Amino acid sequence: MVFIAATSGPLDADTTLKTVLDQLIARLRQPRRAALLFSGGLDSSLLLAVAARTLGPDLSALTFVGPHIVPGELAAAWALTRRLRVRHLVRAFDPLALPEFRENRQQRCYACKRALITQAWATAREQGAEALWDGTNLDDLGDFRPGLQAARELGVHSPLLEAGLDKAAIRALSRAWQLPDKPPQSCLATRFPYDTRLTREALKRVGQAEAWLRRRGFSHLRLRVPDPGAARLELALEEWPAFLVPKVRGPFTAMLQRLGFGRLSLDLPK
Repeated sequence: MVFIAATSGPLDADTTLKTVLDQLIARLRQPRRAALLFSGGLDSSLLLAVAARTLGPDLSALTFVGPHIVPGELAAAWALTRRLRVRHLVRAFDPLALPEFRENRQQRCYACKRALITQAWATAREQGAEALWDGTNLDDLGDFRPGLQAARELGVHSPLLEAGLDKAAIRALSRAWQLPDKPPQSCLATRFPYDTRLTREALKRVGQAEAWLRRRGFSHLRLRVPDPGAARLELALEEWPAFLVPKVRGPFTAMLQRLGFGRLSLDLPK
């Protein structure tokens, strides 16, 4: 087993971070074997690294892939599990089979999480896991996340939340554990207004457009689709100057037109 060793500086300098890390490790030691719902994002990556050090070969990472996943997420997840030598199980999951997801209802996330977690528990038990974890943290409680209800109903535990970690603490610990500082990701269904029927092709188009920008170094972005023929680009404030140069904006706009987006609006900072 290869572990990422925590650097002593940041944790020794910050008693609060050391305390919450100790609390997290104590919680991760409770089950004999566990499985982690692993997306490859910032939160689940930190949990994976700490859990790998705590449980060793008794940890499994579960990643579910489908048309709603942002391009590149699986590759990031796979790279980290290989780096940590964690058993990584990848399973197919199609939320478009669920009417609540397909019609993009407000309870879309609840229905999706219930179906995914049910499948995850079956896989986890095949591995002898006694616990199923996710990367929910303290800041997630302030958002509208109906999927959290499904997770609680089905017995998923959130060690980061239970140890009192918020996003700032997770980023600090990730730096100390030499983990990449990843931008936030979210399901591609979030790019569409509620009650907009979702299709595999519509999700794919948005994913392709965002992937085009990520390959060119843009990281904090969303391509919203207010109606089928339009797109609205959201970027981090510091990334707008690089996008607005003609050699980037022009080809991106042309690519969007090929994908069927006739209009592009820019969500420029005020």
